[in-house]
Amino acid sequence: MANYKAQAINLKSYNLGESDKIMIMYSRDHGLIRCVAKGAKKSSSSLGGRMQLIVANNLLLAKGRNLDIVCQAEVIESFSSIRSDMTKLIYSFYCAELLNNFGLENDTNSKIIYDLSFEALKNISIFSSLEEILWTVIRFKLRLMEAVGYAIELNQCVRCNDIEHNYGSYHFFCPESGGVICSKCEEKANKTLEIDKRHISIFKDAQIYDFPEDEGIFDKILLYSCFNILKEYVSAKSDKKLKTPEMIETLC
Repeated sequence: MANYKAQAINLKSYNLGESDKIMIMYSRDHGLIRCVAKGAKKSSSSLGGRMQLIVANNLLLAKGRNLDIVCQAEVIESFSSIRSDMTKLIYSFYCAELLNNFGLENDTNSKIIYDLSFEALKNISIFSSLEEILWTVIRFKLRLMEAVGYAIELNQCVRCNDIEHNYGSYHFFCPESGGVICSKCEEKANKTLEIDKRHISIFKDAQIYDFPEDEGIFDKILLYSCFNILKEYVSAKSDKKLKTPEMIETLC
């Protein structure tokens, strides 16, 4: 079996027999990896802690017929503070679920997607306020969706391409179509969400900046609203029903 190296974040795991785990990871050079961590459930295993979810490792893997095998793992970042805070943990699981749903094996954008994922998890682990965490996840969702070819449209009606006299005049967002829509198109859309210039400003800032230019609009209610608009959009583009949004609702 040929060996290869990978830098990867643990996203999901399944028990395999009494001592092994099947791991789903997102790697910087290979996109999604599905592999077996033999003995990872044993207390004496050197892989045990390194195969926890939301841990980034340098790996040595062996190519297998169906699943690759983890031979060695060295922790790059454990994001340890995430595991001691339920809010951080659930939002991190949400990011991991998005990565698992939209990531691909041998992903051509794997370096971009890995780096923005690592950055998001690192910021969640560092930040202390809910507002900062919400901002981080909003920024992650926007950039991830752009990287996988689903960037949202904020400058013109996503249906008819009409440009209203300024972006503040848009009042609706269509998750199915993936952007703002004018009042004429809103009448024909199956589902729309209310949006105003504050939401659009948050989204535009999040695509570019680490933090919004106008910190006066950096408030919890607005950020929750932005998060939920993007949650509906992401769900509309996902082939699978997302589970973590229900967990997030219990935090609100």
